[in-house]
Amino acid sequence: MMAAAELGVEAMPLEGFDPTSVDKAFKIRETGHTTTVLLALGYPDPAKVYNSPISRFETDQLFTFV
Repeated sequence: MMAAAELGVEAMPLEGFDPTSVDKAFKIRETGHTTTVLLALGYPDPAKVYNSPISRFETDQLFTFV
């Protein structure tokens, strides 16, 4: 992920995948390797770059200030 960032490429790890299914679909085990992580790689769309933090909830719904 750090190498991708150095190249200006966004990297997002994907969770919850079944390594055995991925290995079977792409015949990875036949090469003597196994899948340990999946990464989505791509270049960011400059028109969609957010300049502020993103949250699904309003601040007052997430925090209680005392």
